[in-house]
Amino acid sequence: MFGAMMPTKRWRWLAGGIAIGGIAAWLVFADTDIAGVLMILKGDVDYLLAGCALLAYCLFFIGKALRWRCLLKPMVEVAPLRLTAYVLIGYAGNVLLPFQAGEVARGYLLAKHHKIRLVAALSGIALEKALDFFALLLLLVWALIAVDAPSPLAESMAMTLACLLSLVGLLLVAALVRPDATAAMIDRTLAHCPPRLSAWLGPLVHNAIDGLAALRQGALLARLVVASLASWGMMLAALWLTVEAAQVEVPVAVAVVVLVLAVLGLALPTSPGFFGTLQAAFVLGMVPFGVPQEAAVAASILYQALTTIPPLAAGAICWAWLNGPASLPSSKRPDGKESRTAE
Repeated sequence: MFGAMMPTKRWRWLAGGIAIGGIAAWLVFADTDIAGVLMILKGDVDYLLAGCALLAYCLFFIGKALRWRCLLKPMVEVAPLRLTAYVLIGYAGNVLLPFQAGEVARGYLLAKHHKIRLVAALSGIALEKALDFFALLLLLVWALIAVDAPSPLAESMAMTLACLLSLVGLLLVAALVRPDATAAMIDRTLAHCPPRLSAWLGPLVHNAIDGLAALRQGALLARLVVASLASWGMMLAALWLTVEAAQVEVPVAVAVVVLVLAVLGLALPTSPGFFGTLQAAFVLGMVPFGVPQEAAVAASILYQALTTIPPLAAGAICWAWLNGPASLPSSKRPDGKESRTAE
């Protein structure tokens, strides 16, 4: 199914992601004492903290599913368990394919099983991404206030990240207040970009702007922002607990910087499992704050294992469940009528 939604020519992006991940991995590991990394992973990992990190990561997915249910409610009511399954399948696709193709997969499955338009499902997911960036912006602002940057490099890196996410935040506000003018401005900007990039990014941006119409209700917007902050708080807890499990002590604010770098890295074509780009995010986010490179790399490998292997297994189980003969989806439309879709 993932292959059907990613045409043959786009497999070039997968090759590009593998190349980018390989280059990032080479740059990181060429300057890293591998023996030191292995020593940390073999003897210093606190598996109790790693288990707590995995629990926080599970809560992150549940939070995403509940927020998605809130966004879908005007169109269709879907059980939280089913939405969690769609989210896990989507993340499994993100692990394996570049440019977060798994998000398209979960939108496709939702539209197929519950008889809603694919563009409506994708607009809700695009809106999720906008809310995610806003939540990360708020976390980064807090981190910049809380962290004590030990070097000019760390301070400039944090300020650059804040400027990037502030730009996203301003675009969100503009899209809420003047959606048509914002869409026209973005179209003019994309016209100067490479055709492939504009063809990929244009529909995503327009879907997000269309979805923002629902956020003009103040109460709904407040609930979604709180849900986004809570969900990303769980992701941050998972990352920080993983770092602590590798016996690396860093302030939570530094973990925020690493998290933001990791998320921004997903905007690039990525290798399967985010190998290389995730290591680069940990090194760039932690070493300027005084963490030894071997410790940063060890923490990144542990985090990578916790955030790819269990979701991949869970995604495979959810795929089998949602496509099994005994699992015909049942949902309610806003008019209260129940619909049941045959596969």
